[in-house]
Amino acid sequence: MGVKQIKITEWPHRRVKGLTLAEVLVTLALTSVVVTLAYTGLNYVQKLYAQYRQQTRFIQSLSHLQTRLQYEGLKARYVLQTAETEFQIVRDSAKVTLKLLPESVITTQGIQTDTFYVKARQIERTYQPVKNPLYAGRLIQSLSFQCEFTKQKFNIYFYKPYDASVLLELEGAELSKQN
Repeated sequence: MGVKQIKITEWPHRRVKGLTLAEVLVTLALTSVVVTLAYTGLNYVQKLYAQYRQQTRFIQSLSHLQTRLQYEGLKARYVLQTAETEFQIVRDSAKVTLKLLPESVITTQGIQTDTFYVKARQIERTYQPVKNPLYAGRLIQSLSFQCEFTKQKFNIYFYKPYDASVLLELEGAELSKQN
């Protein structure tokens, strides 16, 4: 009653809608080319993003280091070299250690340590002339070094001007210890 009967003679002449094998293969080939191009583009974007993150980290570290050194230069009473790449910044109430390591620059004050991810190269120092043998050849007047990032060189410069009262105090430190 509601069921339609198909005659056997109509079946072979009726056209079935679908895709041929050649059409499916062409579609698969085009899809694989598009996916390969998209994956290559994604890899390129990921590489660019990683370089951007690395550059941002370097610029932030460099900026924070310069700001910190300027601050320490203003607040310090004097700066002493304690080792080849280690310096002690002496303030009225605190001492800050500055270490120029091969892969980073570290400042330590008490239990607080700040790490700056810059590589210090070509370290140059100038000493404040003093007669006191405790400080001669150790009292830093200026400190400079280069930081390199992707073949670009950035100069860091630290300068500590000394006023006469500090120099007189340092000159007299030996005399008071001898008496």
